[in-house]
Amino acid sequence: MRIHSLRILRNVPGSLLVGSIVVGIFLLLAAIGHWLAPYDIEQFNMSARLSPPSPEHWLGTDRYGRDMLSRLMAGARETMVIAVGSVALSLVLGLVIGLISGYRGGLVDGALMRTMDIVMAFPSLLLALLVVAVLGGGTLNTILSVGIVFTPKIARVVRSAVLSLRGAAFIEAAILRGESDTHVLFREIFPNIFPPLIVETCIRLSYAVLVSVSLSYLGLGAQPPTPEWGLMIGKEKSLLLSAPWVVLVPAIAITLLILGINMLGDGLREVLVAKKSHD
Repeated sequence: MRIHSLRILRNVPGSLLVGSIVVGIFLLLAAIGHWLAPYDIEQFNMSARLSPPSPEHWLGTDRYGRDMLSRLMAGARETMVIAVGSVALSLVLGLVIGLISGYRGGLVDGALMRTMDIVMAFPSLLLALLVVAVLGGGTLNTILSVGIVFTPKIARVVRSAVLSLRGAAFIEAAILRGESDTHVLFREIFPNIFPPLIVETCIRLSYAVLVSVSLSYLGLGAQPPTPEWGLMIGKEKSLLLSAPWVVLVPAIAITLLILGINMLGDGLREVLVAKKSHD
């Protein structure tokens, strides 16, 4: 059994293995970080304010004496909720739009894709800022804004995959059997576009982390006293030279999370390409 397990691990791309471990750690922190945190994330301790990393506070403290490790662990939930929630929203919207556009074609396809082109014409952060400015700040509105930003990109990936399958024999056979459009779309086409959709989801997830923390950094995302990583950097940036750990700790966490997601996406792409060539 051990030899068989080692063979399986040997065949797994290194990027997939490392990415899965990194993302898994952050997901674990998002799930139970609040309970694992050694200190109360909101309790002020002015006698320990801006303490450098030490055995008592492994990652130091902020301007209010709050433990940085505890806030980092608790903040993983907020950052992951925003990133995963926004990508889930864009995945649902993009999937529906892409399926309908690619399957229907004609005027429906033209109208939907021109609308997506208009949305894609705006830079991601600028469009997210515009949506948040209209809706207001907060976690839910950040999820909505980032979800809207990435919907066109997922819709185009789905549409392209549907177009490549629309003339396939098994699709025509399903139509000849009298299957409904819903059945053809979600029972015949959707399972066959799942691989590229997984890779695109990983790509969008890394961008979602970046955009969401950027919004929080600018004060338009999560609001205090939420220990969101981008918000932590934005509130403490003036202390970068005098107490660099209050900025570098969340910045390094963001970098590691994005790196882990990108490695996970690259590993999945390698596996899917190898499987396709093998088939």
